[in-house]
Order: sequence, then structure tokens, then C-alpha cells
Amino acid sequence: MNLHEELRSAGTYPTGPVSAWPKERHDKLFQNHRKTNNKSQSSLRPNKKVKAGIGRMAGGLTKAAAQAIQQGRVHPDIREQRYEICKGCEHFIADSKRCAECGCFMEMKTWIGGDPSTLCPLNKWPK
Repeated sequence: MNLHEELRSAGTYPTGPVSAWPKERHDKLFQNHRKTNNKSQSSLRPNKKVKAGIGRMAGGLTKAAAQAIQQGRVHPDIREQRYEICKGCEHFIADSKRCAECGCFMEMKTWIGGDPSTLCPLNKWPK
């Protein structure tokens, strides 16, 4: 039985908060879910959040846009190298493919040509 079938009750999904379910049912569902997906308990923790405020994100966007206009795009090999560095970084948010430090969408930002130290707030991209 999959997780969606487990969540159904009398043919419908629960409408109230999950916390209203008996604790035993909650524990059983999450234990089965972990076994099925081979995930550790750490994978059930909340996702990382973007640390940058709106002002910092706006400033980063302005700098990135200026670099994009002046320098254009990088070669696909450079872009791939940058994106691999981002995916390995502790500040990379995999779900949204964003950087927690600057808030940028890294699938797009890695294409921008120009000075890597201006584009990566952590100076992780090679020059």
C-alpha cells in the first residue's frame, strides 16, 4: 500500500490538520514512508531558506543584470562547472535551485558572463 492510499480515510483525504490523527498512525505512516523511500530522518527536516533579504536580492539582481548585458553568456562548459560547484555548496537549496546566500536562481545565474567574484557572493567560482 502506498502513502497516498494510507492517507485516504473512507475514500477521501483528511481535511483537518494531521496532528489530529492518533500519534500511532502518524508514527506508522512516517516510518513506512522512510522505509519505502530509503530516506533518513534528516531528510524530513524543513528545507533551507533564503537568508538574503529583499534589498540584498535586488542588489544582486542589478549586478547580475549589468554583467549579463555587458558580458553576455558563458560557454556551456563553464556554466556546467559553475552549476556543479553550486550544487555541491552547503548554501544551495536543491528544491528551488537557489542560493541561500544571495537568493538567486542558480540555473540561470550560472550562464552569466563576467567577473565570477561579482556573481558568486561566496567567491567559489573559478576565474
